Amino acid sequence: MSDSSKIPPLRVIAWGVPRSLSSVFTQCISSKGNVEIFFESFCTAAHGGPEKIFKTPGNLPDDVREPLMTFQYVKDLLEANYPGRDMVFLKGMAYAIADRYDKLPEGFLHTFLIRHPGRVFPSLVRLAASIPPFLGEVDFNQINPSPGKSYKEQWDLFQYVTNELKQPAIVIDADDLIANPASIMKQYCDKIGFKFTDDLLTWEPDLVEKHNWHLAQSQKMGNQFIGTYKRAFASTCFEGGAPKEINYDSESDDAKAAIEFCLPFYEKIAKYKILP
Repeated sequence: MSDSSKIPPLRVIAWGVPRSLSSVFTQCISSKGNVEIFFESFCTAAHGGPEKIFKTPGNLPDDVREPLMTFQYVKDLLEANYPGRDMVFLKGMAYAIADRYDKLPEGFLHTFLIRHPGRVFPSLVRLAASIPPFLGEVDFNQINPSPGKSYKEQWDLFQYVTNELKQPAIVIDADDLIANPASIMKQYCDKIGFKFTDDLLTWEPDLVEKHNWHLAQSQKMGNQFIGTYKRAFASTCFEGGAPKEINYDSESDDAKAAIEFCLPFYEKIAKYKILP
């Protein structure tokens, strides 16, 4: 009889953009129960580690909140051994690893979660508006601070993964995932080599603590004060059914400009998405 503890786990990263249902997607992956989950670990390094790139929004102190979280430390964590696990999974944001591809962990299959910017930026605007006044005024661009507004960085990483690493294009569109979760998840699992079962389509809420995710304390505090992931962590399935028509006519000029800037990058990568 083979010793399953000696079989290397499958290692997968889902690179998303903000507000692309990536946290709900992580709840889904975690629901199998034997997955080592890393939650935005490179984002923690980029926003709160000793090599931090981005300024803390609002009037919070712009200090190092996670002193261990260098990019190399994250890479080493991801490449470590996790005996008995079926999968090591990272939910990541491509903007956090831009210009640091040497810190991409070895042995991982890179996949991509996309969403139309006409849905993402209105969601970011609502999130910014919900931030408590005592944290200071926060613009949606401060929540999504990368020069390429996350979309260019995702497209750049996609090109690196497919052209330089020679990995297959594995792309999920969030709208398709909501409308056809069984079809999309089955195809995704087939492509990454992970067994699909119907119990992937529903899960218990709040798996962060139950399954001991690698989630930085600063992110937990941010969720407590701002509620960034509150709805996602409370989810029990992919909700919504067929998405509503995209209409951002009522958005501010700044939001419209961001949407128009990001749309070409979204459309390029969407050509490779899994179809229902």
